[in-house]
Amino acid sequence: YAKFVGGGHAGTEAACAAARMRVQTLLVTHKFETIGEMSCNPSFGGIGKGHLMKEIDALDGVCARICDKSGIQYRILNKKKGPAVWGPRAQIDRMLYKKHIQDEVTTTANLAIEVSPVEDLILKTATHPSHDLMKQECCGVKLGDGKEIYGKTVILTAGTFLRGSINIGLDVIQAGRLGDQPAIGLAKSIENAGFTMGRLKTGTPPRLDSNTIDFSKTEIKYGDDPPEPFSFINDQVWIKASDQVICHMTRTNEKVDRICIETLHLNRHVHEEVNGPRFCPSLESKVLRFKGRTHQIWLEPEGLSSDVIYPNGISCTMPEEHQVRLVQSIAGLEKAQIVKPGYGVEYDFMDPRQLRPTLETLRIQNLYFAGQINGTTGYEEAAAQGLVAGINAALKVQNKSPMIVDRTEGYIGVLIDDLTTQGTNEPYRMFTSRSEFRLALRPDNADRRLTEKGYKAGCVSDYRYNRSKHLEQELIQNVELLKSIVKPVTKWRVILKRENNSNVNQR
Repeated sequence: YAKFVGGGHAGTEAACAAARMRVQTLLVTHKFETIGEMSCNPSFGGIGKGHLMKEIDALDGVCARICDKSGIQYRILNKKKGPAVWGPRAQIDRMLYKKHIQDEVTTTANLAIEVSPVEDLILKTATHPSHDLMKQECCGVKLGDGKEIYGKTVILTAGTFLRGSINIGLDVIQAGRLGDQPAIGLAKSIENAGFTMGRLKTGTPPRLDSNTIDFSKTEIKYGDDPPEPFSFINDQVWIKASDQVICHMTRTNEKVDRICIETLHLNRHVHEEVNGPRFCPSLESKVLRFKGRTHQIWLEPEGLSSDVIYPNGISCTMPEEHQVRLVQSIAGLEKAQIVKPGYGVEYDFMDPRQLRPTLETLRIQNLYFAGQINGTTGYEEAAAQGLVAGINAALKVQNKSPMIVDRTEGYIGVLIDDLTTQGTNEPYRMFTSRSEFRLALRPDNADRRLTEKGYKAGCVSDYRYNRSKHLEQELIQNVELLKSIVKPVTKWRVILKRENNSNVNQR
Protein backbone atom coordinates (compact mmCIF):
# COMPACT_ATOMS: atom_id res chain seq x y z
CA TYR A 1 0.00 0.00 0.00
CA ALA A 2 0.70 3.68 -0.36
CA LYS A 3 -1.37 5.08 2.50
CA PHE A 4 -2.98 8.51 2.83
CA VAL A 5 -4.30 9.79 6.12
CA GLY A 6 -7.03 12.39 5.65
CA GLY A 7 -9.95 12.82 3.23
CA GLY A 8 -9.73 16.55 2.59
CA HIS A 9 -8.46 18.26 -0.55
CA ALA A 10 -4.83 17.22 -0.03
CA GLY A 11 -5.75 13.64 0.85
CA THR A 12 -8.11 13.06 -2.07
CA GLU A 13 -5.65 14.49 -4.60
CA ALA A 14 -2.80 12.41 -3.15
CA ALA A 15 -4.80 9.18 -3.10
CA CYS A 16 -6.22 9.61 -6.61
CA ALA A 17 -2.78 10.49 -8.03
CA ALA A 18 -1.12 7.38 -6.60
CA ALA A 19 -4.02 5.18 -7.72
CA ARG A 20 -3.82 6.62 -11.27
CA MET A 21 -0.18 5.51 -11.27
CA ARG A 22 -1.35 1.92 -10.62
CA VAL A 23 -0.12 1.81 -7.03
CA GLN A 24 -2.36 0.01 -4.53
CA THR A 25 -3.62 2.88 -2.39
CA LEU A 26 -5.53 3.16 0.88
CA LEU A 27 -7.27 6.38 1.95
CA VAL A 28 -7.79 6.46 5.72
CA THR A 29 -10.32 9.00 6.98
CA HIS A 30 -12.25 9.43 10.23
CA LYS A 31 -15.62 9.87 8.41
CA PHE A 32 -16.57 8.86 4.88
CA GLU A 33 -19.27 11.55 4.69
CA THR A 34 -16.69 14.33 5.16
CA ILE A 35 -14.50 13.28 2.22
CA GLY A 36 -14.26 16.38 0.02
CA GLU A 37 -15.79 18.65 2.66
CA MET A 38 -15.40 22.36 1.90
CA SER A 39 -14.90 23.46 5.50
CA CYS A 40 -14.69 27.19 4.80
CA ASN A 41 -15.70 29.22 1.73
CA PRO A 42 -17.81 27.64 -1.06
CA SER A 43 -15.41 28.53 -3.89
CA PHE A 44 -12.24 27.49 -5.67
CA GLY A 45 -9.66 29.59 -7.48
CA GLY A 46 -8.96 33.31 -7.51
CA ILE A 47 -5.82 35.34 -8.12
CA GLY A 48 -2.83 33.03 -7.67
CA LYS A 49 -5.08 30.22 -6.47
CA GLY A 50 -6.59 29.92 -9.95
CA HIS A 51 -3.09 29.33 -11.32
CA LEU A 52 -2.70 26.42 -8.89
CA MET A 53 -6.03 24.97 -10.05
CA LYS A 54 -4.95 25.03 -13.70
CA GLU A 55 -1.60 23.43 -12.82
CA ILE A 56 -3.28 20.73 -10.72
CA ASP A 57 -5.47 19.95 -13.72
CA ALA A 58 -2.48 19.92 -16.08
CA LEU A 59 -1.05 17.12 -13.89
CA ASP A 60 -4.42 15.27 -14.12
CA GLY A 61 -5.57 16.23 -10.63
CA VAL A 62 -9.27 15.88 -9.81
CA CYS A 63 -10.45 19.11 -8.16
CA ALA A 64 -10.58 21.21 -11.36
CA ARG A 65 -12.70 18.61 -13.17
CA ILE A 66 -14.99 18.32 -10.16
CA CYS A 67 -15.42 22.11 -10.05
CA ASP A 68 -16.47 22.08 -13.71
CA LYS A 69 -19.44 19.90 -12.81
CA SER A 70 -20.35 21.44 -9.45
CA GLY A 71 -19.79 25.17 -9.96
CA ILE A 72 -22.75 27.56 -9.84
CA GLN A 73 -21.01 30.76 -10.92
CA TYR A 74 -17.75 31.17 -12.88
CA ARG A 75 -15.67 34.33 -13.23
CA ILE A 76 -12.19 35.33 -14.39
CA LEU A 77 -10.89 37.84 -11.84
CA ASN A 78 -8.38 40.62 -12.51
CA LYS A 79 -9.17 40.89 -16.24
CA LYS A 80 -8.26 44.58 -16.23
CA LYS A 81 -4.65 43.41 -15.91
CA GLY A 82 -2.65 41.23 -18.31
CA PRO A 83 -3.47 37.52 -18.83
CA ALA A 84 -0.48 36.43 -16.74
CA VAL A 85 -2.32 37.50 -13.57
CA TRP A 86 -5.91 36.62 -14.44
CA GLY A 87 -7.57 34.55 -11.73
CA PRO A 88 -10.05 31.80 -12.73
CA ARG A 89 -12.60 31.39 -9.93
CA ALA A 90 -15.80 29.41 -9.37
CA GLN A 91 -18.57 29.57 -6.79
CA ILE A 92 -19.23 25.93 -5.85
CA ASP A 93 -22.27 23.98 -4.70
CA ARG A 94 -20.93 22.33 -1.53
CA MET A 95 -23.14 19.24 -1.73
CA LEU A 96 -22.51 18.68 -5.45
CA TYR A 97 -18.75 18.99 -5.00
CA LYS A 98 -18.71 16.53 -2.12
CA LYS A 99 -20.93 14.06 -4.02
CA HIS A 100 -18.75 14.16 -7.14
CA ILE A 101 -15.45 13.88 -5.23
CA GLN A 102 -16.80 10.92 -3.24
CA ASP A 103 -17.92 9.28 -6.49
CA GLU A 104 -14.41 9.88 -7.86
CA VAL A 105 -12.57 8.21 -4.97
CA THR A 106 -14.99 5.27 -4.74
CA THR A 107 -14.77 4.47 -8.47
CA THR A 108 -11.02 5.01 -8.96
CA ALA A 109 -9.18 1.76 -9.64
CA ASN A 110 -6.47 0.71 -7.13
CA LEU A 111 -8.00 2.91 -4.40
CA ALA A 112 -9.59 1.55 -1.21
CA ILE A 113 -11.03 3.49 1.74
CA GLU A 114 -10.69 2.76 5.47
CA VAL A 115 -12.95 4.70 7.84
CA SER A 116 -11.15 5.10 11.16
CA PRO A 117 -9.17 7.68 13.14
CA VAL A 118 -5.38 7.27 13.03
CA GLU A 119 -3.67 7.34 16.42
CA ASP A 120 -0.03 6.56 15.74
CA LEU A 121 2.67 5.99 13.16
CA ILE A 122 4.43 2.63 12.86
CA LEU A 123 8.16 3.34 12.78
CA LYS A 124 11.29 1.24 12.53
CA THR A 125 15.01 1.90 12.18
CA ALA A 126 15.79 3.36 8.75
CA THR A 127 17.28 0.70 6.48
CA HIS A 128 18.87 3.02 3.91
CA PRO A 129 19.10 6.52 5.46
CA SER A 130 20.13 9.23 3.00
CA HIS A 131 21.68 11.46 5.71
CA ASP A 132 22.55 11.49 9.41
CA LEU A 133 19.28 13.16 10.50
CA MET A 134 17.21 10.28 9.12
CA LYS A 135 17.08 7.68 11.88
CA GLN A 136 13.67 6.10 11.32
CA GLU A 137 11.44 4.79 8.57
CA CYS A 138 7.61 4.89 8.47
CA CYS A 139 6.05 1.59 7.47
CA GLY A 140 2.40 2.07 8.41
CA VAL A 141 -0.18 3.52 10.79
CA LYS A 142 -2.03 2.35 13.89
CA LEU A 143 -5.79 3.00 13.89
CA GLY A 144 -8.00 4.05 16.80
CA ASP A 145 -9.15 0.46 17.40
CA GLY A 146 -5.56 -0.79 17.58
CA LYS A 147 -5.51 -2.23 14.06
CA GLU A 148 -2.19 -1.84 12.26
CA ILE A 149 -1.94 -1.24 8.52
CA TYR A 150 1.41 -1.51 6.75
CA GLY A 151 2.64 0.07 3.55
CA LYS A 152 5.68 1.31 1.68
CA THR A 153 4.83 5.02 2.01
CA VAL A 154 2.52 7.13 4.22
CA ILE A 155 1.19 10.65 3.57
CA LEU A 156 -0.32 12.71 6.39
CA THR A 157 -2.90 15.29 5.32
CA ALA A 158 -4.39 16.11 8.71
CA GLY A 159 -5.56 19.66 7.94
CA THR A 160 -6.53 21.62 11.07
CA PHE A 161 -7.14 18.46 13.13
CA LEU A 162 -3.78 18.13 14.94
CA ARG A 163 -4.72 19.14 18.51
CA GLY A 164 -7.38 21.37 16.93
CA SER A 165 -9.49 23.63 19.14
CA ILE A 166 -12.39 25.93 18.25
CA ASN A 167 -12.92 29.35 19.82
CA ILE A 168 -16.31 31.11 20.00
CA GLY A 169 -16.09 34.07 22.34
CA LEU A 170 -14.43 32.80 25.52
CA ASP A 171 -15.58 29.21 24.95
CA VAL A 172 -13.08 26.59 23.76
CA ILE A 173 -14.18 23.35 22.09
CA GLN A 174 -11.72 20.56 21.29
CA ALA A 175 -12.35 19.98 17.58
CA GLY A 176 -10.60 20.14 14.21
CA ARG A 177 -13.80 21.38 12.60
CA LEU A 178 -17.19 22.12 14.17
CA GLY A 179 -18.66 18.69 14.95
CA ASP A 180 -15.45 16.69 14.31
CA GLN A 181 -13.02 15.42 16.94
CA PRO A 182 -9.34 16.54 16.82
CA ALA A 183 -6.38 14.22 16.22
CA ILE A 184 -4.63 14.28 19.60
CA GLY A 185 -2.74 10.99 19.45
CA LEU A 186 -1.37 11.63 15.97
CA ALA A 187 -0.14 15.09 16.96
CA LYS A 188 1.74 13.58 19.91
CA SER A 189 3.24 10.92 17.63
CA ILE A 190 4.60 13.55 15.25
CA GLU A 191 6.01 15.56 18.13
CA ASN A 192 7.57 12.49 19.75
CA ALA A 193 9.21 11.63 16.42
CA GLY A 194 11.28 14.80 16.84
CA PHE A 195 9.58 17.19 14.40
CA THR A 196 9.59 20.91 15.17
CA MET A 197 5.96 21.91 15.59
CA GLY A 198 4.18 25.26 15.69
CA ARG A 199 0.69 26.60 16.20
CA LEU A 200 -1.48 28.58 13.76
CA LYS A 201 -5.05 29.83 13.71
CA THR A 202 -7.74 30.59 11.16
CA GLY A 203 -11.43 31.39 11.21
CA THR A 204 -14.73 31.24 9.37
CA PRO A 205 -17.74 33.62 9.23
CA PRO A 206 -21.27 33.00 10.48
CA ARG A 207 -23.58 31.38 7.90
CA LEU A 208 -26.79 33.28 7.10
CA ASP A 209 -30.34 32.34 6.02
CA SER A 210 -30.83 33.79 2.51
CA ASN A 211 -34.59 34.15 3.10
CA THR A 212 -33.90 36.81 5.75
CA ILE A 213 -31.61 39.00 3.60
CA ASP A 214 -32.77 42.13 1.73
CA PHE A 215 -30.73 41.79 -1.47
CA SER A 216 -32.22 45.04 -2.88
CA LYS A 217 -29.78 46.94 -0.64
CA THR A 218 -26.74 45.13 -2.05
CA GLU A 219 -24.67 45.29 -5.23
CA ILE A 220 -25.26 42.51 -7.78
CA LYS A 221 -22.34 40.47 -9.19
CA TYR A 222 -23.00 38.24 -12.21
CA GLY A 223 -20.98 35.34 -13.57
CA ASP A 224 -19.13 35.37 -16.90
CA ASP A 225 -20.90 34.65 -20.17
CA PRO A 226 -19.72 32.20 -21.34
CA PRO A 227 -18.36 30.59 -18.17
CA GLU A 228 -14.85 29.21 -18.66
CA PRO A 229 -14.00 25.75 -17.29
CA PHE A 230 -11.01 25.06 -15.03
CA SER A 231 -10.04 21.83 -16.77
CA PHE A 232 -8.11 21.75 -20.04
CA ILE A 233 -10.03 18.64 -21.11
CA ASN A 234 -13.42 20.36 -20.79
CA ASP A 235 -14.74 22.69 -23.48
CA GLN A 236 -17.57 23.93 -21.27
CA VAL A 237 -18.90 23.67 -17.72
CA TRP A 238 -22.02 21.77 -16.73
CA ILE A 239 -24.23 24.82 -16.15
CA LYS A 240 -25.59 27.28 -18.71
CA ALA A 241 -24.50 30.92 -18.39
CA SER A 242 -28.10 32.00 -17.82
CA ASP A 243 -28.56 29.49 -14.99
CA GLN A 244 -25.61 30.72 -12.91
CA VAL A 245 -26.46 32.07 -9.47
CA ILE A 246 -26.04 35.74 -8.62
CA CYS A 247 -23.66 36.86 -5.89
CA HIS A 248 -24.12 40.12 -3.99
CA MET A 249 -21.85 42.58 -2.22
CA THR A 250 -22.35 44.86 0.77
CA ARG A 251 -19.95 46.64 3.13
CA THR A 252 -19.09 47.08 6.78
CA ASN A 253 -19.68 50.42 8.53
CA GLU A 254 -18.82 52.36 11.70
CA LYS A 255 -21.33 50.39 13.78
CA VAL A 256 -19.61 47.13 12.80
CA ASP A 257 -16.26 48.61 13.90
CA ARG A 258 -17.78 49.67 17.22
CA ILE A 259 -19.16 46.20 17.98
CA CYS A 260 -15.80 44.58 17.20
CA ILE A 261 -13.98 46.96 19.56
CA GLU A 262 -16.59 46.64 22.32
CA THR A 263 -16.37 42.83 22.36
CA LEU A 264 -12.60 42.38 22.27
CA HIS A 265 -12.57 41.44 25.97
CA LEU A 266 -15.00 38.61 25.16
CA ASN A 267 -12.95 37.30 22.24
CA ARG A 268 -10.29 34.76 23.19
CA HIS A 269 -9.24 34.05 19.59
CA VAL A 270 -8.19 37.66 18.91
CA HIS A 271 -5.96 37.80 22.00
CA GLU A 272 -4.15 34.54 21.27
CA GLU A 273 -0.48 35.01 20.36
CA VAL A 274 -0.84 32.34 17.67
CA ASN A 275 -0.48 33.81 14.15
CA GLY A 276 -3.49 33.92 11.86
CA PRO A 277 -3.85 34.44 8.09
CA ARG A 278 -2.51 37.93 7.27
CA PHE A 279 -4.01 37.93 3.77
CA CYS A 280 -7.42 36.57 4.78
CA PRO A 281 -7.80 38.15 8.23
CA SER A 282 -10.71 38.06 10.63
CA LEU A 283 -13.03 41.05 10.74
CA GLU A 284 -11.68 41.96 14.18
CA SER A 285 -8.13 42.01 12.79
CA LYS A 286 -9.18 44.25 9.88
CA VAL A 287 -10.93 46.69 12.22
CA LEU A 288 -7.87 46.88 14.49
CA ARG A 289 -5.38 47.17 11.64
CA PHE A 290 -7.31 49.49 9.29
CA LYS A 291 -9.26 51.85 11.53
CA GLY A 292 -11.97 53.93 9.90
CA ARG A 293 -12.17 51.94 6.67
CA THR A 294 -15.10 50.00 5.25
CA HIS A 295 -14.60 46.44 4.02
CA GLN A 296 -16.31 44.44 1.29
CA ILE A 297 -18.63 41.57 2.22
CA TRP A 298 -19.43 39.08 -0.52
CA LEU A 299 -22.73 37.23 -0.05
CA GLU A 300 -22.06 33.86 -1.64
CA PRO A 301 -24.75 31.15 -2.10
CA GLU A 302 -23.62 27.74 -0.82
CA GLY A 303 -25.59 25.75 -3.40
CA LEU A 304 -28.49 25.57 -5.82
CA SER A 305 -30.71 23.79 -3.30
CA SER A 306 -29.34 25.56 -0.20
CA ASP A 307 -30.76 28.59 1.59
CA VAL A 308 -27.41 29.25 3.28
CA ILE A 309 -25.32 32.32 2.41
CA TYR A 310 -21.60 32.52 3.14
CA PRO A 311 -20.73 36.17 4.00
CA ASN A 312 -17.12 36.23 2.77
CA GLY A 313 -15.22 38.98 4.57
CA ILE A 314 -16.66 38.89 8.09
CA SER A 315 -14.87 35.95 9.65
CA CYS A 316 -15.35 36.58 13.39
CA THR A 317 -15.03 34.78 16.71
CA MET A 318 -16.95 36.95 19.20
CA PRO A 319 -19.82 35.36 21.21
CA GLU A 320 -22.78 34.36 19.04
CA GLU A 321 -25.18 36.96 20.44
CA HIS A 322 -22.76 39.71 19.43
CA GLN A 323 -22.31 38.14 15.99
CA VAL A 324 -26.07 38.63 15.56
CA ARG A 325 -25.74 42.31 16.50
CA LEU A 326 -22.83 42.73 14.11
CA VAL A 327 -24.53 41.05 11.15
CA GLN A 328 -27.76 43.00 11.62
CA SER A 329 -25.90 46.32 11.56
CA ILE A 330 -24.89 45.75 7.91
CA ALA A 331 -26.90 47.08 4.95
CA GLY A 332 -29.19 44.37 3.60
CA LEU A 333 -28.66 42.15 6.65
CA GLU A 334 -30.80 44.09 9.15
CA LYS A 335 -33.11 41.08 9.62
CA ALA A 336 -30.65 38.35 8.72
CA GLN A 337 -30.71 35.19 10.82
CA ILE A 338 -27.54 33.26 11.64
CA VAL A 339 -27.72 29.56 10.75
CA LYS A 340 -24.30 28.71 12.22
CA PRO A 341 -22.01 31.06 14.17
CA GLY A 342 -18.55 32.05 13.02
CA TYR A 343 -15.65 30.50 14.92
CA GLY A 344 -11.87 30.38 15.08
CA VAL A 345 -9.67 27.28 14.86
CA GLU A 346 -6.23 26.76 16.38
CA TYR A 347 -4.13 23.79 15.30
CA ASP A 348 -0.64 22.31 15.22
CA PHE A 349 1.48 22.44 12.10
CA MET A 350 4.90 21.10 11.20
CA ASP A 351 7.74 23.41 10.17
CA PRO A 352 7.88 22.68 6.40
CA ARG A 353 11.64 23.25 6.29
CA GLN A 354 11.81 19.66 7.54
CA LEU A 355 10.63 18.46 4.11
CA ARG A 356 12.27 17.64 0.80
CA PRO A 357 10.89 19.23 -2.40
CA THR A 358 9.06 15.89 -2.89
CA LEU A 359 7.29 16.58 0.47
CA GLU A 360 8.95 13.53 2.06
CA THR A 361 10.18 14.35 5.55
CA LEU A 362 13.91 14.69 6.18
CA ARG A 363 13.63 13.02 9.58
CA ILE A 364 11.55 9.93 8.75
CA GLN A 365 11.97 7.98 5.54
CA ASN A 366 8.83 7.20 3.45
CA LEU A 367 6.69 9.67 5.43
CA TYR A 368 5.17 12.63 3.54
CA PHE A 369 3.24 15.67 4.77
CA ALA A 370 0.81 17.69 2.62
CA GLY A 371 -1.75 20.45 3.14
CA GLN A 372 -2.39 22.65 6.16
CA ILE A 373 -0.13 20.46 8.28
CA ASN A 374 2.69 22.25 6.39
CA GLY A 375 1.46 25.72 7.38
CA THR A 376 -0.60 26.64 4.33
CA THR A 377 -4.18 27.90 4.06
CA GLY A 378 -6.69 27.25 1.30
CA TYR A 379 -8.14 24.35 -0.66
CA GLU A 380 -5.94 24.99 -3.69
CA GLU A 381 -2.65 25.07 -1.78
CA ALA A 382 -3.62 21.84 -0.01
CA ALA A 383 -4.67 20.10 -3.23
CA ALA A 384 -1.42 21.10 -4.98
CA GLN A 385 0.69 19.67 -2.15
CA GLY A 386 -1.41 16.51 -2.00
CA LEU A 387 -0.95 15.94 -5.71
CA VAL A 388 2.85 16.33 -5.54
CA ALA A 389 3.12 14.15 -2.43
CA GLY A 390 0.89 11.46 -3.96
CA ILE A 391 2.89 11.36 -7.20
CA ASN A 392 6.22 11.15 -5.38
CA ALA A 393 5.01 8.55 -2.88
CA ALA A 394 3.88 6.39 -5.80
CA LEU A 395 7.18 6.91 -7.64
CA LYS A 396 9.03 5.81 -4.51
CA VAL A 397 6.93 2.64 -4.30
CA GLN A 398 7.85 1.99 -7.95
CA ASN A 399 11.56 2.73 -7.27
CA LYS A 400 11.54 5.56 -9.80
CA SER A 401 13.07 9.04 -9.71
CA PRO A 402 10.96 11.74 -8.02
CA MET A 403 8.99 14.43 -9.84
CA ILE A 404 9.91 17.94 -8.70
CA VAL A 405 8.21 21.05 -10.06
CA ASP A 406 10.73 23.90 -10.14
CA ARG A 407 9.63 27.45 -9.30
CA THR A 408 10.51 28.39 -12.90
CA GLU A 409 7.96 25.82 -14.13
CA GLY A 410 4.88 26.61 -12.07
CA TYR A 411 3.20 28.10 -9.04
CA ILE A 412 3.22 24.62 -7.50
CA GLY A 413 7.01 24.87 -7.58
CA VAL A 414 6.88 28.34 -6.02
CA LEU A 415 4.61 27.06 -3.24
CA ILE A 416 6.78 24.08 -2.32
CA ASP A 417 10.08 25.92 -2.72
CA ASP A 418 8.90 28.76 -0.46
CA LEU A 419 7.73 26.32 2.20
CA THR A 420 10.72 23.98 2.19
CA THR A 421 13.41 26.69 2.04
CA GLN A 422 11.90 29.61 3.96
CA GLY A 423 9.26 28.00 6.16
CA THR A 424 6.34 30.09 7.40
CA ASN A 425 5.18 31.71 10.62
CA GLU A 426 1.66 32.43 9.33
CA PRO A 427 -0.82 30.50 7.16
CA TYR A 428 0.80 30.60 3.69
CA ARG A 429 -1.43 31.74 0.82
CA MET A 430 -0.55 31.83 -2.87
CA PHE A 431 -0.38 35.15 -4.77
CA THR A 432 0.94 35.94 -8.24
CA SER A 433 3.41 38.34 -6.60
CA ARG A 434 5.22 35.36 -5.03
CA SER A 435 6.52 34.23 -8.43
CA GLU A 436 9.46 35.95 -10.13
CA PHE A 437 8.44 34.22 -13.37
CA ARG A 438 4.76 35.15 -13.33
CA LEU A 439 4.75 36.65 -16.84
CA ALA A 440 5.57 33.21 -18.24
CA LEU A 441 3.47 31.18 -15.78
CA ARG A 442 0.02 32.07 -17.10
CA PRO A 443 -3.12 30.08 -16.20
CA ASP A 444 -3.77 29.30 -19.88
CA ASN A 445 -0.39 27.65 -20.54
CA ALA A 446 -0.23 25.36 -17.49
CA ASP A 447 -0.82 22.31 -19.68
CA ARG A 448 2.08 23.18 -21.98
CA ARG A 449 4.31 23.66 -18.95
CA LEU A 450 3.42 20.61 -16.89
CA THR A 451 1.37 17.94 -18.70
CA GLU A 452 4.33 16.31 -20.43
CA LYS A 453 6.25 16.30 -17.14
CA GLY A 454 3.33 14.56 -15.45
CA TYR A 455 2.97 12.09 -18.32
CA LYS A 456 6.61 11.04 -17.97
CA ALA A 457 6.03 10.51 -14.24
CA GLY A 458 3.03 8.32 -15.02
CA CYS A 459 0.29 10.43 -13.42
CA VAL A 460 -1.26 11.85 -16.63
CA SER A 461 -3.57 9.78 -18.83
CA ASP A 462 -2.90 9.10 -22.51
CA TYR A 463 -6.07 10.99 -23.42
CA ARG A 464 -5.01 14.17 -21.64
CA TYR A 465 -1.45 13.97 -22.95
CA ASN A 466 -2.53 13.45 -26.56
CA ARG A 467 -5.06 16.27 -26.32
CA SER A 468 -2.41 18.59 -24.88
CA LYS A 469 0.11 17.74 -27.62
CA HIS A 470 -2.54 18.22 -30.32
CA LEU A 471 -3.39 21.67 -28.96
CA GLU A 472 0.29 22.57 -28.73
CA GLN A 473 0.82 21.56 -32.37
CA GLU A 474 -2.16 23.67 -33.45
CA LEU A 475 -0.73 26.68 -31.61
CA ILE A 476 2.68 26.25 -33.27
CA GLN A 477 1.07 26.00 -36.71
CA ASN A 478 -1.04 29.11 -36.16
CA VAL A 479 1.92 31.13 -34.88
CA GLU A 480 3.87 30.15 -37.99
CA LEU A 481 0.89 31.12 -40.14
CA LEU A 482 0.73 34.57 -38.56
CA LYS A 483 4.49 35.01 -38.96
CA SER A 484 4.18 34.18 -42.66
CA ILE A 485 1.84 37.09 -43.34
CA VAL A 486 4.12 40.04 -44.08
CA LYS A 487 2.90 43.42 -45.33
CA PRO A 488 4.29 46.95 -45.41
CA VAL A 489 3.33 49.25 -42.52
CA THR A 490 1.21 51.35 -44.89
CA LYS A 491 -0.89 48.30 -45.78
CA TRP A 492 -1.35 47.33 -42.13
CA ARG A 493 -2.55 50.86 -41.40
CA VAL A 494 -5.25 50.53 -44.05
CA ILE A 495 -6.30 47.06 -42.83
CA LEU A 496 -6.39 48.17 -39.18
CA LYS A 497 -8.01 51.49 -40.12
CA ARG A 498 -5.23 53.50 -38.51
CA GLU A 499 -4.35 57.03 -39.63
CA ASN A 500 -1.09 57.61 -41.47
CA ASN A 501 1.41 59.29 -39.19
CA SER A 502 4.66 60.83 -40.35
CA ASN A 503 5.90 61.30 -36.78
CA VAL A 504 8.21 58.36 -36.08
CA ASN A 505 7.76 58.73 -32.30
CA GLN A 506 3.99 58.24 -32.59
CA ARG A 507 3.94 55.36 -35.07
